[in-house]
Amino acid sequence: MRLLVFDDPQLKDRQEWLVDDADVHDAMRSLARQAYRRNKLDTPDESGLPELLKAHGTVDSVPYVPPRAA
Repeated sequence: MRLLVFDDPQLKDRQEWLVDDADVHDAMRSLARQAYRRNKLDTPDESGLPELLKAHGTVDSVPYVPPRAA
């Protein structure tokens, strides 16, 4: 299991999600989208999401590194 955290300062609260290792990248993107919806903010487009995740995401307290775009 992994603890994913998305903590963008423009969001009200720190968002956390516990997931299986195999689902980390899809789950991290989903966590970020859900965090914006929960705070009633526009969700970032897919092109800007990896940069937000690198800036504000962690996996088990280690900075999140999105996979390279195909």
